[in-house]
Amino acid sequence: MLADQLVLSDILTAKEQRRSRQEALRAEYGTPIISITVNIPGPVKDRPEVRRLCDYAVAAVRRRCDVLAVSRLNLVTGPEALIALRGDAHAIKDVCIAIEEEEPFGRLLDLDVFTAAGQLVSRQDAGKARQCFVCSRPAVLCMRERRHSPAELAAAVDELLIRFVAYETRAVSPRAEKIGALAVEAMLYEVACTPAPGLVDRNNAGAHRDMDFFTFMASTAALSLTMARCAEAGLRHGGSLPELLPVLRRIGREGEQSMLTATRGVNTQKGLLFSLGIVVAAAGWLVQRRQPVAPAAVLAAAAEMVDGIVARELGSVAAKPAAKLTAGERLYRDYGITGIRGEMERGLPAVRDYGLPALRQALAAGLSVNDALVETLMVLMAHVEDTTVMNRHNPDILRQWLRPRVTAFLAAGGMYAADGRARVAALDEEFIAHNVSPGGAADLLAVTWFLHRLEEVGRSLDE
Repeated sequence: MLADQLVLSDILTAKEQRRSRQEALRAEYGTPIISITVNIPGPVKDRPEVRRLCDYAVAAVRRRCDVLAVSRLNLVTGPEALIALRGDAHAIKDVCIAIEEEEPFGRLLDLDVFTAAGQLVSRQDAGKARQCFVCSRPAVLCMRERRHSPAELAAAVDELLIRFVAYETRAVSPRAEKIGALAVEAMLYEVACTPAPGLVDRNNAGAHRDMDFFTFMASTAALSLTMARCAEAGLRHGGSLPELLPVLRRIGREGEQSMLTATRGVNTQKGLLFSLGIVVAAAGWLVQRRQPVAPAAVLAAAAEMVDGIVARELGSVAAKPAAKLTAGERLYRDYGITGIRGEMERGLPAVRDYGLPALRQALAAGLSVNDALVETLMVLMAHVEDTTVMNRHNPDILRQWLRPRVTAFLAAGGMYAADGRARVAALDEEFIAHNVSPGGAADLLAVTWFLHRLEEVGRSLDE
């Protein structure tokens, strides 16, 4: 109880002091004043992202108004800014309302406008009441009725702050550009390697009727900024690695919409967006700390980032109605298969223990990049619990049909053999005939190539 009273006392004191500073600034300049605060319910109101949100609002005002002076303070009650500026107070208020409403996280901002005479220009005067954090009703009604619990309010605020932190990654730095470009290269190389049994490649659409090689080109182009933003998120992140995951989820959802727009609704790379996006962010996080971006370190950081994801996201599927289960949830419920979540949580062992060694060996042996990628893809197929295959069919198709064929191909020399290309082309026809598309292995091939290239250029990322 004492802590609550102290917080309330701090807030009341800060409010009085802010009023005094407003009057002093108005007296000095004789112009309208904007007072900026950030509305964060709860006892902890001063956080790095909250300070940056206040700075965002100040920068937005600077871009749109004739600013004379800015005063910024970071207090235990939250960051504040006072701005003296020329112009009509009511027109300035319209600008402030636009800043508060142009992005969802603007709901956290309070931009109060005072005339040169000190009168508050109210939103209500313009008929634009603020909406509740949680629902679409007017905030004043929900507050009056105590419609939402403190936990609901805190969750809504946290989500808005995550949106803001994700928004910040749109300002991509040169280092994030470099990391993102490696990710895009990996996405392109994965779909370009040919023949790729059952998969879209340069020869055919594999076991697919709704996408082809050019669909993947469009999808990859649409996701190029998303990958750079994932890298930027890692580069900027100052908290624990698990705290980065919700930001990446937000960036990923925005990227998914870009992908679907580019492909006219076809899901080409949603799974890869998850796995590669997390690995890219882990790489950015290590670069920021000037730590080596060796594959083992990147995969360990990725695993730490998603720690507990299987229990959190799949642990309650037994209580979920069958009609609402996703394909991955059904596989977990029926067979205990954890899919890419489990792979990520274990540090992508298929990539670490099989994909990367196979790729390095193939390149060192003098195979072309294309053939080294095909060889690596086949090695991954032999070891990955590919949920794309199992979702289309069942685990037996993967374990008793696909793996024996892939294992036989590798035992006969794989892409090192003189007839390797002809044999993998024959497998491609067989996979297509049986509607088998090992998309999970393909995604991990892209991750493998990314990690390989990241290690090659790692030192240049510090420049």
